[in-house]
Amino acid sequence: MPQSDDYQPVPLEEDKPSETGSWESRSSPDDLYKIQEARRTANHWLWIGHIALLSISTTLFTLATCMRYARPSSLAVTTRFSTYSPAAPIVEYNTHRYNLTPNMDWSPYVGKGPKVDEAWEQISRVGDMMITPSEVARLGLSPNSLKITDPKTGQVGYRAAIEVFHQLHCLNLLRQFSWKEYYAHDHEGGDISAPAADVRGHVDHCIETLRMNLMCQADIGVFTFKVYPELGDDDPWPDFSTLHTCRNFEGIRDWARGRAVTWDDNA
Repeated sequence: MPQSDDYQPVPLEEDKPSETGSWESRSSPDDLYKIQEARRTANHWLWIGHIALLSISTTLFTLATCMRYARPSSLAVTTRFSTYSPAAPIVEYNTHRYNLTPNMDWSPYVGKGPKVDEAWEQISRVGDMMITPSEVARLGLSPNSLKITDPKTGQVGYRAAIEVFHQLHCLNLLRQFSWKEYYAHDHEGGDISAPAADVRGHVDHCIETLRMNLMCQADIGVFTFKVYPELGDDDPWPDFSTLHTCRNFEGIRDWARGRAVTWDDNA
């Protein structure tokens, strides 16, 4: 259909008449390119901002979770709550439930006789060891302590022992003292067969050693009470079957045995 002479295209808002009377875009191609480039740049930085915020949020959440649930290493716990010891790096912890019942006949450490003595030997006799001058200094001990020479290496150091084995020795002495009629004679008891005054002094020393250690460690575990029908009465007895966090004794004993030395006192 032929166009009418009265037909004219409707100008868009962004168009304007040229000097010749025709219509053209208000913005030149260069202007449009600059506008589009500015929009792209703005969008680009907006996305970078979103990514940065997301990364920061994720990092903070991860750190908070790790700090909440992370458990310190055994060495960190030992060095934080104990004085220095060369044995600290090998200490491990485990949860142990005590098995303490009114009747303790099942325990290999209760009573008298060769089998009981052997059980105590296995946990308390490890031999003394040698420590270096730097270890003596870190322990806060006297540099005038007894020096020894390791005959295998020729190294000079100080005669030393781990406290727990002295404490076990003391507890074993009290066990023997409670059976002194047995150990005061020809049996392998050692200390109980000594003169009475010496035994009395040794026992008192061990009582005080264990008292100080128990008060120093101050176990804050909690126990309840229960009735044991097998005892034949209705009296409540303490239930000592409680959970404790313990150091791995076998690991400490093996470490001490590995460092045990025979020595020459003429250092």
